[in-house]
Amino acid sequence: MQNRNLVAPDGTPLMHRTIVGEDRTGRVAYVTHSQAQHSLNLRPTLEGIAARGWTVHSTDLRGHGFSSGPRAPLAHMDIDQGWERLVGDLVLGLSTAFEGVPWEDRMVVAPNIGAVLLLEALKEWPDLARSIVFIAPPPNQPTLLKLARSIVKARSLFHPLDEPDELTLHQLYTFLGARLSDRKRLIDVISSDRELTDALLEDEYAWPTPTTGYFYEMFRGIEKAWKWPQDLQVAEGTRLLILYGGDDPMTANGKFVGPMRRQLDTMGFREIQVHCVEQGRSGLFIEEKRLGISEIIENWISGDGNAFNSAPTAEHEDLSGISTGVLNKLGLTDVNSELSTEELVELCYHAIDDESRWIEMLYRVTYALSADDTIDDGHLEALVHALMPHWDRSFQLNRQIMQSAAIGAVLQNVLDRFNLGMAIVSPDMAVTYSNLLFNQRLASLLGDETLAAGNVDAVSRSLRDCVGPDFVSRCHSGSGEALLVIGGEVVGFHFRPKALRQTALQRGGASGVLILRTRTQMEEYPADQTIELLQFAYGLTNKEAEVALCLLEGLSPDAIARRSDVTVNTIRTHLKRIYEKTGVQGQTELAARLLNGPVGLIFRSAGTTSSPAEHLHIETSEPR
Repeated sequence: MQNRNLVAPDGTPLMHRTIVGEDRTGRVAYVTHSQAQHSLNLRPTLEGIAARGWTVHSTDLRGHGFSSGPRAPLAHMDIDQGWERLVGDLVLGLSTAFEGVPWEDRMVVAPNIGAVLLLEALKEWPDLARSIVFIAPPPNQPTLLKLARSIVKARSLFHPLDEPDELTLHQLYTFLGARLSDRKRLIDVISSDRELTDALLEDEYAWPTPTTGYFYEMFRGIEKAWKWPQDLQVAEGTRLLILYGGDDPMTANGKFVGPMRRQLDTMGFREIQVHCVEQGRSGLFIEEKRLGISEIIENWISGDGNAFNSAPTAEHEDLSGISTGVLNKLGLTDVNSELSTEELVELCYHAIDDESRWIEMLYRVTYALSADDTIDDGHLEALVHALMPHWDRSFQLNRQIMQSAAIGAVLQNVLDRFNLGMAIVSPDMAVTYSNLLFNQRLASLLGDETLAAGNVDAVSRSLRDCVGPDFVSRCHSGSGEALLVIGGEVVGFHFRPKALRQTALQRGGASGVLILRTRTQMEEYPADQTIELLQFAYGLTNKEAEVALCLLEGLSPDAIARRSDVTVNTIRTHLKRIYEKTGVQGQTELAARLLNGPVGLIFRSAGTTSSPAEHLHIETSEPR
C-alpha cells in the first residue's frame, strides 16, 4: 500500500492510499469509506479488489481517519459548508485516481455515506465511471430525513456545534438497531462479528463520537444528495450495483432499496442490479474475510451469472409499517394513540433505566410522521425543541447510572480484594474512585499529606499534575497499558480492563485502572493476589494465570505440566489462549508484556526502573 498526501484547495492535507493490482490490467477502482470508518478499516476489501487486477485508490476525507488534525478536527464538520468540503475532497481523490484512465475501466465502490457523497459528485461529473457500487446507502426516505433534520436543528440550540454529541449518536444507532434481536451495543448495527466491532471500538479514528456540527451537516447532505437536478442524467451505459445486508438496518433489511432503485432509475442508471449479502449489516463492506465482498463485486463486473445470484429487491414496506412492527414488538398495540409532548417527556424519564423507551420515543414520532402527512415542519420542530432538554437530561442520567453500575461491578468483584493502591480513572486522569492505599501512596510520592484524606477532586488534580502528557497519551492507545515513573522510580501501572472498557466507549467516563506499588519486595504480595491481578488485567482464567506465572518463573511447558499434573498438550492449549487474550505471539513476548505490566510492577524493588526479565530463563518452544 502506497501512501501520499493530497492537498485540498483550502490547504487541508488528505491521506490518499493506493494498492497496485497484481495483474496490471489497467482497471482502476476508487473505494470511499463510511462515516464511522477510514480507509485502513477497508484494507482487506481494498486488497481483495486489487488481487483481482484492479489498481485501488482510497482517500480519508477531512475529519476522518488520518485526514484529521488542527485544520480538520476528527468527526467534525462546519455548519453550512462541511458537506460541500467533503464532496470536494472526494472529487479530488477521484480525479487523482482516474487521471488518464478510460471511462470504461473505472469503478467506484461507495458504502453508506460515501454513496450519497458520490451522488453529489455525479451531479458535476456524470460520466465519472462505467461501474458504480453502492453498499448499504442511506435511504431516500423523506420522513426519516425530516425527523433527522428537526433533531439536529434543535440539538444545535442546546449543544456546542464543535463538541462530541453522544446523545445524537445514541439516538441514531438506537433507531437503526431497534430491529436487531441480538443488539447489545450501539456498534452492533455495523456487524454481528464481535471481534471486528471490538477492533473498531479500540481504533481511535474508527469510532469517534461525532460533533453536533457533523450530524447537522451529514443529515443536510443526505437530503441534498437525493435531490437530483431534473434534466441531469448520468452517462449512458453507467451501470450500478446495490449491495445490502440480509440483516442491514441502514436499508431496513432491503425494504428501502425499492424506492432508492426507482429514483436512481430516473437519474439515468439503466442497468441496476441488487444483491443481498446474507448475514451482512450496515458495515458489510469491511467484512471481506467473512462475506467476500470483493468477489461479489468482481462477479458482477465480469457478468458471471452463476457465481453472482442477483437477489430481487426486498418487498417494500413503508415507514409506518416498519414503525408499527417495532412498537408492537415493544408491547405498544395502540400505535394510533395521540402523540403528545407530555407523553413523550414521560417516556424520556422512563428511558433512564429502561433502554427500550428510547426506541419507543423515536418510533412513536416516526410512525406519526409517516402515517399523518399533515404534520408540518414547524409542528415537528416545535415538538422536538420541547423534547430536547428532556432527552438530554434523561440521557445524562442514564449514562451516570450505567457508568456507576460498571464501576460498582469492578469494585465489588475485584478492587477491594487487592492489597494494592488502586484508582478508577478517566482518559484525562480524572479519578472516579480511589482506595485508601492509593491515596496514601500518592500523598507519600508527592509529599502532600492532605491527599491521604481522599478528596476526589484534589486527588485528580494532583494525579494530572504528576503523570505528564506522554503517560496520558500511552494510556489512550490500544489496551492502555503504561508504566508510571515518578522521580526515576516505577511506581504505577495503568490498564483498561474489559469490565470498564466497553461501557466507557459507549458512554464516556472512566475506562482505566491505575495501580500504585505500596510495598518494596515482591514476596510480600501473595501469589493468589498476583493471579487475581492477571485475571483482572487480561481476562485470564485462574488456570491460565497460574500457567503464565509459572512461565515467568522460568518453567518450560513440560515442567508446568508436571507441576500441575496435566498433559503438556493441556498447557499448550492454555498458552495459546493466553497469547490470544494478551495479544502476543509467543512465550518471550508474553514474559516481556507481563513484566512490563502489573506483575512487573510488584516484581520490582523500590527505587529501580529495571525489570527482573534478565534473570529469568524463558523456554522458547511454542505450543503446537
